[in-house]
Amino acid sequence: MFNTSYFVQVIPKVFMKIPVTLEIAVISTFFALLIGVIIAVIAYYRIPVLYPLTRGIVSFTRGTPLVAQLYFLYFGVAIYSTLVRDMTPTMAVCLVLSINVGAFMSESIRGALMSVDDGQKEAALSLGMSGFQIITRIVLPQAVRVALPPLFNDFITLIKSSSLAFMLGVADIMGAARMEGSMSYRYFEVYAVVMIAYWILITGFGLVRVRLEKHCAEAF
Repeated sequence: MFNTSYFVQVIPKVFMKIPVTLEIAVISTFFALLIGVIIAVIAYYRIPVLYPLTRGIVSFTRGTPLVAQLYFLYFGVAIYSTLVRDMTPTMAVCLVLSINVGAFMSESIRGALMSVDDGQKEAALSLGMSGFQIITRIVLPQAVRVALPPLFNDFITLIKSSSLAFMLGVADIMGAARMEGSMSYRYFEVYAVVMIAYWILITGFGLVRVRLEKHCAEAF
């Protein structure tokens, strides 16, 4: 039978690890955005050598499971790399999430950059604007509005994907639930709390996304 008192007892134990999950998500998102922008710019300008290289990296990253990438780095590459071997589990998770989500974000950013009409860029050139001015004043403001919804979806996906951190021993939401469940064997109640915790997080950020989309729509 569902143990209500135990369910209530577990809530603070799991919820107190929300900051750990958010820390992983925020750090990973920052570097994922950085990676995504770099790859998107390379794809936008089709820079020789770098363009086919980044296309291959994006294809490989998007076409392989995240958990396999995590294990490959932390248990595979670590055999040959002292740098990886000395990483903390949290650092390893952030690195893999940054690369993985960065590949997805690069496609969202590239699509947003490509959505800007060429006629606007040609008109800006005819007015004597430089390439940098065209990017910062014409392309980026419009691209941000287009890219915002898919980027936020990528961020939400990253939060959910960060739950794999427990597989390396990180004491996040899932890590706390795993420890609690292994002691009580009341997995139904424990993972019900976990799902509620993630649901609250995702719903909260979903509301933020709606507000940002509305603000961008009003601005343009």
